[in-house]
Amino acid sequence: MNRLARAMQGMPQRAEDSRQSGYLPEVANARFDQICEDWLSILAKDMPIYDALEHLIAITGLNMLLYFLERAKRVAGDDEPVEIVCEIVSKERTKVRALSGDSYQLNQGLPAKAVRAHVEAIRLDTDWAKAASSEFPEAERVKLMRERFQWPSVDGGDDEDYSGESPDILVAKLTELALARHEQHVGKIHSSWSRAIGLSSRRLSRRTRYAPNDRLLKSIVVAIVDDRMQFDEFLTEARRRYGLVFGDAEGARLVDAKLVDQEELSENRDNLEARLVGLGLVRRLSDSCSFVENPFAFKGEVAC
Repeated sequence: MNRLARAMQGMPQRAEDSRQSGYLPEVANARFDQICEDWLSILAKDMPIYDALEHLIAITGLNMLLYFLERAKRVAGDDEPVEIVCEIVSKERTKVRALSGDSYQLNQGLPAKAVRAHVEAIRLDTDWAKAASSEFPEAERVKLMRERFQWPSVDGGDDEDYSGESPDILVAKLTELALARHEQHVGKIHSSWSRAIGLSSRRLSRRTRYAPNDRLLKSIVVAIVDDRMQFDEFLTEARRRYGLVFGDAEGARLVDAKLVDQEELSENRDNLEARLVGLGLVRRLSDSCSFVENPFAFKGEVAC
C-alpha cells in the first residue's frame, strides 16, 4: 500500500522495456472524477485503513466497470446512461429478477456492439467515400484499412491470403476476427468484474443477473453517505452515480414502458431497506421515515 501511494504521488515511473499496449482514449471523463470523489469520501471516514481498502477495491471496481460500459455505449453511438437493474434476492420469483437478468445481458453485449461499430465505421469515413472516385478505388480503401487498423498486413504476415478481396469483404472479415478475439479477452470483463465485486449472482436462478451482495452494498453506503441520508435520497444518488435501479422512482422508465409493475419495484425497494436494516445501515424512525447511516460517521440524534 505504501509503495502504491509513493508511485501515485512521486515522479512518473516508466517501464524498463517499453512495448505497444492499450491506451486511455480520453484525457478527462466524468467517471474519472467520480472515482476520485469516491476515494476521497471513503478515505475521509473514521475507519482503519485496511477496512477502507476493502471499500476502495469494491467501489473502484464498480466505477471501472461503469467506465467500460459507458465507453462501449458511446462508441456504439448510444449516449443514454448505463442502467443496472438490481434485484434484492428474495425467495419469490419476481419480474424484477427477470428484468435484472435482461439488464445484465444487455450490458454484456455492449462491448461487442462497440467493436462492430468501430470497425464498420470506416465505411462512413469521408476518405472511404472519396476513394470511389479515385483511379483504383479498391486499392485506396484497402490502404485506408491498413492505416486505420494495421490490417491486412502488407508483407502477407496474416495466416490467410486476403489479396484480391473487395474492401467490403475485408471489413466484414475484420469484424468477424475482432469479435472472435474480443470474446476471449475484453469481452469477459463485464462478467468477471461484476462477479468479482459482488454485483452479479446466479443465486436462486439459472441466469446471471445483477444482485449486489452485502459487501458491495456496504461499500456503496460508505462512499455515498457522509453521516446520514434519507433512504429515498440515497436511492436517487445511487442511480445518479452508478446507474443502479432498485425502486419504482429510479425505475420510472421501466414502469412507463410497461416492463414491470410499480408494485414489484416498490417491493424490491422495501427488500433493500430491510437488507440494510439487517446490516445496521438503515434506521427507521417511522413507517415513512428511514435514514441510511454511515457506520463510520458520527452518530447523533435526528428528528423526523
